[in-house]
Amino acid sequence: MVSSIGKRAVGLELDTGTARAVELTGKAGSPGLAGLGSVELPEDAIKEGMVLQPEQVGKGLKELWHKAGLKGRDIILGVSNQGVLVRHITVPKVPPAKLKNVVLFHSREHLPIALESVNLDYLVLGEAPPTDESGANLEILLVAARKDMLDIFLEALKIARLEPLDIDVSSMVMIHMLPQQALNMTVALVNIGNGLNNILISAQGKPRLARLGMVKFNDLAESLGYSLEGVIDDQASYDDGAEKLLTGWINNLAAEIRSSLTYYQDQPEATAVEGILISGRGALLEGIEAKLEKNLELPVRKFNYLEAFNPARRRLVNSDDAAIEYAISAGLALRGLEG
Repeated sequence: MVSSIGKRAVGLELDTGTARAVELTGKAGSPGLAGLGSVELPEDAIKEGMVLQPEQVGKGLKELWHKAGLKGRDIILGVSNQGVLVRHITVPKVPPAKLKNVVLFHSREHLPIALESVNLDYLVLGEAPPTDESGANLEILLVAARKDMLDIFLEALKIARLEPLDIDVSSMVMIHMLPQQALNMTVALVNIGNGLNNILISAQGKPRLARLGMVKFNDLAESLGYSLEGVIDDQASYDDGAEKLLTGWINNLAAEIRSSLTYYQDQPEATAVEGILISGRGALLEGIEAKLEKNLELPVRKFNYLEAFNPARRRLVNSDDAAIEYAISAGLALRGLEG
């Protein structure tokens, strides 16, 4: 897990066509916003969360640090792609000193890949109901990331002279930003990125389901013939054909979210999802909350952790809503402050 990094933390998200970073200072309970920014990348440099052109990404990160005036070069990197596997497993409750070996032993049953080829991490979620008379069990959140995939990310960071203090699963960090009310509920967090979506279900502050969504925002841009920025900026001038394409895309996104909700609800011990919080560039679309709400028959709200930083944020982004795009990078920075 994350090592302590003092009073400054930078969270970095690499998305198709865009790199985003947020720098926070102070303590996790009362952080300050020190910097925020994004830079456009060649669209073929990153695809579906995978770095394909580390030199181009590294060059872009140099520009981002200069453009945004970021001071910290030790970062928390978010990764989310097909090379990252997230599993919930149950293991016997053992003394803490023995737990790592027990988790490693049971991981082989749940991962379709050799343990030698992945970096493995885990989080204890709590006690699990006993499955037999053998005694108490622990519920473990298991994360495995392919080493060859991570090496390419690290190559890009090296080019930009950035040092990764930790690498976290992008979807998981969103829980750390939830207000207390949402921590006491079961909610779905959906970050609508350029190249893929991160869907996380949190029940009473614990991650219960993490999935990647493939209804991509850049697919909407391509179908409309717009740039990624143009989809948002030119929405007021959409004609009937563009509105039809937008409605179809939102319907597909709703179906993807519904599939995750249904899968979760079919699990033992699942609790009813009470609402959906959306973030990411796709959440900037005008009227998307109402359209998703109608489709999913659940309350849908935009989730902007940075709204508490109004005075500083107005100097860093064009509008209050624009910071919604930085949910994951802000969550990574907050994760760093937590230590």
